[in-house]
Amino acid sequence: MHQIPKKHYSLLELTKSIESVIKKTYSRSYWVKAEIAKLNYYPKSGHCYPDLVEKENGVVRAQIRATIWAGLFNEINNKFLKVAKEPLSDGMTVLIRTTVSFHPVYGLGLHINDIEPSFTLGEMAKEKLVSIEKLKSEGIFNKNKLLSPPLLMQRIAIISVETSKGYHDFKKIIDENDWGYQFFQMLFPALLQGEGAITSIIEQLGRIKKAQKHFDVVVIIRGGGGDVGLSSYDNYKLAKAVALHPLPVITGIGHATNETVVELVAFKNKITPTDVGYYLIQKFHNYSVRIQNAQGALIEKSKQITSNENLKLKNIISNLKGSSQDIISSNKIKFSSVTNVFSRVATSFLVAKRVSFTAIVSALMHNPKQRLNLHKNYILQYEINLSKSVKANLISNNVNLSSLTEKLRLLDPKNVLKRGYSLTTYKGKVVTDTNSLNIDDIVETQTYNGSFSSKVQSLKNN
Repeated sequence: MHQIPKKHYSLLELTKSIESVIKKTYSRSYWVKAEIAKLNYYPKSGHCYPDLVEKENGVVRAQIRATIWAGLFNEINNKFLKVAKEPLSDGMTVLIRTTVSFHPVYGLGLHINDIEPSFTLGEMAKEKLVSIEKLKSEGIFNKNKLLSPPLLMQRIAIISVETSKGYHDFKKIIDENDWGYQFFQMLFPALLQGEGAITSIIEQLGRIKKAQKHFDVVVIIRGGGGDVGLSSYDNYKLAKAVALHPLPVITGIGHATNETVVELVAFKNKITPTDVGYYLIQKFHNYSVRIQNAQGALIEKSKQITSNENLKLKNIISNLKGSSQDIISSNKIKFSSVTNVFSRVATSFLVAKRVSFTAIVSALMHNPKQRLNLHKNYILQYEINLSKSVKANLISNNVNLSSLTEKLRLLDPKNVLKRGYSLTTYKGKVVTDTNSLNIDDIVETQTYNGSFSSKVQSLKNN
């Protein structure tokens, strides 16, 4: 069966037709809001071919390739620099004036004729307000600010770029401080601006969180830049990661006005990396001053206690000497009194017995034999009684003497030395203060069982 040829168009005819329709339909320029996914600037030619996208909840809903010719790109970029203080870059939300074109070879595209930098700044301000309200509604806006940092913030986790001028300025301040304070520092490299900065910084905050016991504080530092370069720091996810971090976060991202959300929720915000360095050194210095004051107070208190104890010891020694002398004197008097009493009793007894003996002799002279026998028994009895009385008196007095002797022995200074004390003298005077001695002086030390001489080799005052 013979087939009728199907009507068809060449590809060029079709694309030309599309080109014609688009020219007629989109004959003027339009203002379009879009995000620059990738700038695609080629310095050699000067042309720029940005990939424009529109996202919804992180999902790309529309995408198209655009063109900015070399001369126009320089004009637009310079205007952007003048208003926003930053060049065009990836991740920016922009308002562009563009025309729609279609080419049979290169396909559909947009020709960008202008970009409004104030719109980009407005979008940034809107994102900032949304992030702040969201963090406050969740009750975490001040969470990092309320942390209690250690008194000495010495172990620092640094989020920065090794080649960043701000990072090197910070290290110079920390490493070359006038007091020689030593800080432990570890760099966690991250992108500091652009589309990848948010993810990069959040990942490094997570790494630091896992090793938080090794650090006292986190610092996020970068060099200077305009507000557009800081748009990443208004991002809700990044600000939330800072607000919820278990360690105090200090920011120094290099600008003086319009604090970003990350700076607002951080524990402490400093304008520049060098300010962060000075802040940490001041904290270290404050801690050092407290230690020095405590050391001085401790030394002064120790001196006071030592002085008081030395005074007490001197008083004890003085009282001990006085008490010993008083007891010895008192017991000497008692001993002398007992001796006198004993002497008087013995004398009286002997006198009485002598009288009795005289009477017996007299009686014997009148009746010798009878009286001799009679008084012989009396004499024997007197002898027995006298012997018992003398022995009893001697025993009683010996007991008293032993008791007094023991008391005197216990109060003897030698027994004080026996308990481990010693007495040091110089030129016959008791040494109580090292200020009375000089190097090479010869001192005499009295112990319980002897004495020895020493030469002073060093002196130390407590």
